[in-house]
Amino acid sequence: MKKTTKKYVEYLYPGLIASETSREVIDHNDPTKVNVSENAIGFRFVEQEFVIDGDEEFKGKEKNYTNWFYIGKRLTLADVEKRFGKDPKYSILISNMKNNHIDSVCMTRFGNFMPMENGDITLDEYIRKNDKEKQAIQMFENLKKHIGKTVTYHTWWYGAMESGTDELKSVAFFTNVQIGCMGIPFVGYGSAISSITLQENGEVLYSNPYIEYGYDRRRPEDIEESKRKIYGDVIVDKQRDRRIKAEEKNKLAMEKANVEAKKKKYAIMKDGITFVKPELAEEWMIYVDKNTNDAYSCCVAETSLLCLKKLADGATCKEVEQIYCEMGLTGFMAGAVSSALAHFSQRGDEFRTYWNSKFGVTEDKTNSTINPAILTLEPTKKNNSL
Repeated sequence: MKKTTKKYVEYLYPGLIASETSREVIDHNDPTKVNVSENAIGFRFVEQEFVIDGDEEFKGKEKNYTNWFYIGKRLTLADVEKRFGKDPKYSILISNMKNNHIDSVCMTRFGNFMPMENGDITLDEYIRKNDKEKQAIQMFENLKKHIGKTVTYHTWWYGAMESGTDELKSVAFFTNVQIGCMGIPFVGYGSAISSITLQENGEVLYSNPYIEYGYDRRRPEDIEESKRKIYGDVIVDKQRDRRIKAEEKNKLAMEKANVEAKKKKYAIMKDGITFVKPELAEEWMIYVDKNTNDAYSCCVAETSLLCLKKLADGATCKEVEQIYCEMGLTGFMAGAVSSALAHFSQRGDEFRTYWNSKFGVTEDKTNSTINPAILTLEPTKKNNSL
């Protein structure tokens, strides 16, 4: 006994009372490859499970229904009222659309109307949307042929136009391109490429005319809206679905990590008492209590404890700093841990002097520790703050 799955295309035909259907086995889900008969008004794809037992075959459940692909033209309620509103023959259609909150119908090639539910699409609409994807793929393929050559790019970077010339090193379709040592998203967070041209003859290898002046989109939904203009809906819907799944997965992982962080609270409090200045024991308890309510803060408290122990055991300041790398601290977290060590450790002054000297700050200038995540750089051609 074994289980198998068959793919079908299900055709939709107009009927006297209700629509009729028929099915045909198919080996793909590409709407543009379906041979639609002259009598059909639409089609969709469906899968069905079968259980095979010897010579007998038993039908299982149907699954993975797609939306309908209609053969005809989409009309909104406003379109129907404008086109047929004065003809009493269409009063029932208009009334049904209003009463049942039907946003769109498909006027088929036989003149009948099919309500379009969320996700339904006309075959012409699908082809037009996929044309954008195919055109983009052609650009990417052409771009890929010129890897190793020198190109000039124009890109928006957080609202400012930037240009450069360097070697084209790699192309990831619909994602980004590496030019020189820079990875630049085609359309991404705060950055988007307007054009890439071949330096030797000025040939345009990639162009996105839909990027607005001063591009600085950061919300995922806004970035996806911009992508749709050049790539179409199909590829962007896939990217959106992957993003939503990843966000849900990350959310669950973070919730679990936050729960685990709170479980570490009292162990970190207890173990740290041994290594902090005696007069700061109570303050250490407060510090840990505030910094073990989520995974991010708990990492700071946990790293502080490890480093306090290392300092107490006689490790050098440089050896202690290596723990930052092992724990994967961000610049802000590293600054927070350094402040904790300078304050709580018996060797706090020694560590503060070491840490600040890394950033060119001497003890006669400050009694606090530097946080590398909020350093302000001296002005250059591009004045930025980290």
